[in-house]
Amino acid sequence: MLEPAKLESLKTSFKEIVRENNLDGLILADVEGLPIVSYLQEGIDEDTLAAAGAAIFTAGLMTISDVGKKGLDQVVLHSPDGYVIYTQLSEDYVLGLISPENAKLGVLKLVIKKVSDEIKKLETS
Repeated sequence: MLEPAKLESLKTSFKEIVRENNLDGLILADVEGLPIVSYLQEGIDEDTLAAAGAAIFTAGLMTISDVGKKGLDQVVLHSPDGYVIYTQLSEDYVLGLISPENAKLGVLKLVIKKVSDEIKKLETS
């Protein structure tokens, strides 16, 4: 589990990444659906987003298993207003990224990779 000082560092990083990439937010939650750290636009509920991520991943894993596939890396929800992408970073963490409609999926995947690498680095330091 990440220490409080590392969580504060991660929140600062989330804020910078959200602003630099014109995102609506980032959230790190545990696989049980509890929020750990986030930086979200006003009006986005952290608890609901974290719980939804866990539920969506559970449903996705069941679906993947039912069709004979192994593992689930990402769930991408697309609406006319943008994307919500949930990515499982480890057995412990799920990352949620919320973007506006004009976002490019390739750029969002690069952002997810950057955040994932940063979290892994914090866990090992």
